[in-house]
Amino acid sequence: MASDNSSLKKKNSRLAKENQALKQANQDLSAASAAAGLNVWETEEKSGKLQLEIDNQTGQAVSDLLVLAVAANGQITLNSLPSYFPVGGAKPRYFYRKKLAIGKTEGSLTGAYAGSDMVCLFADASGVYWFKGNRGQIEKIGSQAHFKKLLRQISLNKLEESSLLVKKTEKKKKQTSKKSE
Repeated sequence: MASDNSSLKKKNSRLAKENQALKQANQDLSAASAAAGLNVWETEEKSGKLQLEIDNQTGQAVSDLLVLAVAANGQITLNSLPSYFPVGGAKPRYFYRKKLAIGKTEGSLTGAYAGSDMVCLFADASGVYWFKGNRGQIEKIGSQAHFKKLLRQISLNKLEESSLLVKKTEKKKKQTSKKSE
């Protein structure tokens, strides 16, 4: 009877661990699908700088948004990213914002444009960091410590926040008319 009890306890413990792993995988999947709502594309090149449009439709503000221009011929993955920016090599061209609200934003990459594809890294509202590759694939980076380690691997130890482009809107003059009596 005691061995049966021990066997059941081990089986319950194993099932509880499997259940927890499934719950975590489900959370990661829903977070990854939300992360798919962040899109970045180039709009034009002005004065040697690449102009970007960023559309955050994740349903939440994101933080530590880093967009990189990467000269690549194929799919860029989280694991392959450091190989495009070897330590001591050319510093990556980037756009960085500490906080980015929901909606569309415009910005530009630092320095001259030097890449054919764009990837982005960011943290969701729960503090989990994500990588979105040049083919739309989503990969989990993990914690801020993992994010900072990746930055060191691609020679971006110190990020300077990029400015947002301000759209100029034409002001219409208010027409006032006086009634003559």
